[in-house]
Amino acid sequence: MKLAGIVRRIDELGRIVIPKEIRKTLHIKNGENLEIFTQNDNIVLKKYSELGNLKELSDTITKSLNQLLKENILITDTDKFISIEGKLKNKYLKQEISEQILKYINERKTVILKNQTLNFTKDSKETGNIIISPIISNGDALGSAIIITDKNINENIIYTINIITTILSKYIET
Repeated sequence: MKLAGIVRRIDELGRIVIPKEIRKTLHIKNGENLEIFTQNDNIVLKKYSELGNLKELSDTITKSLNQLLKENILITDTDKFISIEGKLKNKYLKQEISEQILKYINERKTVILKNQTLNFTKDSKETGNIIISPIISNGDALGSAIIITDKNINENIIYTINIITTILSKYIET
């Protein structure tokens, strides 16, 4: 654990302010949920990811669809890649997503990129036919499903990505 050297006083309502530098470093935005727990004698604040809590379901979905389609299937939350199946798995799993992918998530519409290059992380990019579909639940954009392929994007691929986002969205809503 890193020590930031910052001390904060707890107010009379039990609140503390997380310094702007820490919020910026960890990409914590106003209104975002944090998970609070104790670890030994420490209080730990952790960014909460509803999709991150569905890792087992996400892994099952990506593995099953990769076996059927033989394509790279990726699921992200708004910070990182949480589930990947295909040749890109070892390259991107648990890596932070790029600002471009986050922008597409926040636009809340499916994007089809034909034979284009997209930054997947700050330092890595991929070229191909890419489809990105946001995962929206209860009005919140929580992440995305991504398929990258050398083949043409057809109705089956679009239908598949819509299945992924619908399943994850409905599972979170229940």
